[in-house]
Amino acid sequence: MFTARRAEKRLPATIVAVTAVVIAAIRLSVPSFPAARDFEECAEWAREISLGSERTARIMDCGARFAGRRKLGGGYAYYDLLQNRSFDIAGPNPTADERARIYSEYIRFLELQRREAALAEVEHLAVEQPQAETPVSLRSPTAKTSKLKPCTINGSLSCTWMKFTSAVRNALAANSKAEAPTNSR
Repeated sequence: MFTARRAEKRLPATIVAVTAVVIAAIRLSVPSFPAARDFEECAEWAREISLGSERTARIMDCGARFAGRRKLGGGYAYYDLLQNRSFDIAGPNPTADERARIYSEYIRFLELQRREAALAEVEHLAVEQPQAETPVSLRSPTAKTSKLKPCTINGSLSCTWMKFTSAVRNALAANSKAEAPTNSR
């Protein structure tokens, strides 16, 4: 009699445990997504099946599975966040060729950004360092006027090259003047 009472007390707990296992098995056997063709179908299914935060998580999974979005006139578009522009693609995910094209466009985009930044830097330096012209009346009459423009951007390759060639010319000229009296004797 004592064991019969224990069995009666364990029966509801066993039923609850078995029911929980069956529900978990059924839930795990149901695929999280049906065979969706694209993001829109996947997201629609997630909206119908799920509620609350589970719905949000499933829609985010749809976004991870499908990079492209359906266009109104047909076809798909892939939005590249780094370039802030969309690309037409054949299916819900870009093919290897389409990814290569998008990547080459991104490299071109970065090159244009770099060039624009360099031009802006040059323009900024040109504004910061305006050319100070010496009035004609203050120039010494014996000073030679150079055919070359003075350097506008200090440290640039052309400015450095001009300074270097000028220093070499001056050194050679000074050397030839120093040797001239000794050769005449």
